[in-house]
Amino acid sequence: MMTATARILLVAFLALPTSPHLGWAQAIQKRAAPPLPDSARKLVAVNVTGTKRYSPVAVIAASGLRIGADVSDDDFKKASRRLGDMGAFTDIAYSFSYSVAGTKLELKLVDAPKFLPAHFEDLIWFSDEELQKRIREHVPLFNGELPASGRLPDEVSDVLQAMLVEKGVPGHVDYLRAEGPSGQIEAFNYSVSNVLIRIRNIMFTGAGVSELPALEAAAQRLPDREYSLSRINLFVQRQLLPVYHTRGYLKASFGPPQPTVANAPAEEPDEPRNLTIVDVTLAVTPGQQYKLSRLEWSGNHEISTETLQSMVRLSPGQLANTVQLSDNLAAVKTLYGSRGYLNASIKPEAQFDDAAGTVAIRLEVKEEYAYRMGDLEFRGIDNSLTAKLRAAWKLRQGDVYDATYLREYLAQSNRLLPAALDWEVTPHVTANVHDKTVDVDLQYSASAPK
Repeated sequence: MMTATARILLVAFLALPTSPHLGWAQAIQKRAAPPLPDSARKLVAVNVTGTKRYSPVAVIAASGLRIGADVSDDDFKKASRRLGDMGAFTDIAYSFSYSVAGTKLELKLVDAPKFLPAHFEDLIWFSDEELQKRIREHVPLFNGELPASGRLPDEVSDVLQAMLVEKGVPGHVDYLRAEGPSGQIEAFNYSVSNVLIRIRNIMFTGAGVSELPALEAAAQRLPDREYSLSRINLFVQRQLLPVYHTRGYLKASFGPPQPTVANAPAEEPDEPRNLTIVDVTLAVTPGQQYKLSRLEWSGNHEISTETLQSMVRLSPGQLANTVQLSDNLAAVKTLYGSRGYLNASIKPEAQFDDAAGTVAIRLEVKEEYAYRMGDLEFRGIDNSLTAKLRAAWKLRQGDVYDATYLREYLAQSNRLLPAALDWEVTPHVTANVHDKTVDVDLQYSASAPK
């Protein structure tokens, strides 16, 4: 049996005997092996090890190798290169052996460290099941996630484009590496350009009779009727879930939007030719309704618990209206800001008692540091007007900075500006972490009245 091994990007050297008594011809003759039958070149087995993400079947299909086909070392190099180009693996090594029974291949893989979910924003002509099935047929390594680099995301895009062509949809598939709040890439978002998808109706299943009118009213207020998964998810978070949270349904959830094409692309003269109308169904699971059992504060030192508690319009025994609570906590943060605590934060933590139908909410305050007034600059105006405006500013350097004062000052100081002009003021507020001061820069610009 003959064996060979290889690793991507590594060069193997064949060491021949160096004895002066053994010539090259003798070395080659010693290593020569009898010719193998044609059956030895047929691939009879592939053993895949190392990967924890993919099955051997998926790896073999992605490599392009076929059991029963005639193979050589060049085929294994091409297969390894193909797997490497996909970005799913950081290391690929292989070895193989010939025998009368056929060729056996050993593939040793190391998975790439970072994979991201694939989201399909507006491929409304296909169900999720259709998309997943079709992509896997042509991209065996697709399992809902894609490596952060490599060709695999492009291969998914090619499959989606072919599906649009087959369906007769005049669109083009694009994808973006979507960033999260931290600036890190969090997902691949696939979308269709050159097609306008407009929402006609939003319907709800699973909603109670008390909540359904509020949901339908919110749906009518949807500002942008253009469909995309991201828009609908944002709409759910900002408009629909609050309908339940105001009523104490704190574990309410909505399923993925289910769009249904309502018509073929519009052919009316006053509508775009590439317009598609959809109806969207959202399934809601309200969950249990909760009442507040107690509120607990911790971490507050600058402001007393009694003062903070008085600012929350939520009492034990009432429905746990967390929308109202969020509004009240925003007012608490404003109070902290007026005392110089610009970075104060409040973290709510809910403890549910399902048997009693109650929830206790713990409010953890982190006050951080109090900031003081730093430099005050006026730009775009002459010295005389600067002097008047500076004199009207009540916070002196070193005073505790009141984050609410700027709005009050701008409203009052507008009366000092020449009335014959239209004025625009652009404030820039900079909090200096190193010395805990706040610099305020006011940029003035004037124009003739319109």
